[in-house]
Amino acid sequence: MDQDDRPAPSTAQEPALTRLGFDPNKPMGPQVASAAGQLGFIFGGPLVALVTINNYPFLIQDRTLYVGGLSSIALFSLATFALFGAESLPKWLSTANALMFRAGLGLAMTGWLLGIGGIANGAGTPLFSREVPVVGKRQTLQHDPSRRAYYLAVRAWPRSSAVVELDAPRTVYDRIDVPVTDMHTPQSDLEAMPDVGKVRLVLGKGRLGLDWLKQIERP
Repeated sequence: MDQDDRPAPSTAQEPALTRLGFDPNKPMGPQVASAAGQLGFIFGGPLVALVTINNYPFLIQDRTLYVGGLSSIALFSLATFALFGAESLPKWLSTANALMFRAGLGLAMTGWLLGIGGIANGAGTPLFSREVPVVGKRQTLQHDPSRRAYYLAVRAWPRSSAVVELDAPRTVYDRIDVPVTDMHTPQSDLEAMPDVGKVRLVLGKGRLGLDWLKQIERP
């Protein structure tokens, strides 16, 4: 059937298609494929980031990750204004929803950057170990202990007083005798605490210059 002979969308279909951002006067196949690609990009970014977080987590201070992540989301969100204007968005999107959509794209782009960067940095790199001091520990508050996360506050870098909280196995957490801290303990208080115990960090020598954490063991 020629394109000119293709049946036009019914009058009843047109409002629904328009609300979804589709043009009822254009072929639906390419529009659906484009929408699927956009959704794949938006949801794929956080998924790729999770691969890095679970397998090749950067050994960096928490505040560096938070500040860097939020700054990246903000910059990429602003970049969407240069990439496409308001006329490219569905007409039914309110201003608030359009801003949320741009923030979602910023989050997705940050996820792709973190995920691809982490995999490139860590995959297939050599491992080494280092014993580090422990100043405290804490756990999350789920009723079931098997569902809790366990953290050790360690001085992860030689000749540095900086403390970072690292996710640790429960077996290591239970066997180390150090003070129990609170999730709201200020960073300055953690860094002022004395070294009480030791653990061994198994690290990867990242090819981009950033070490990543493989696991935590008892010395």
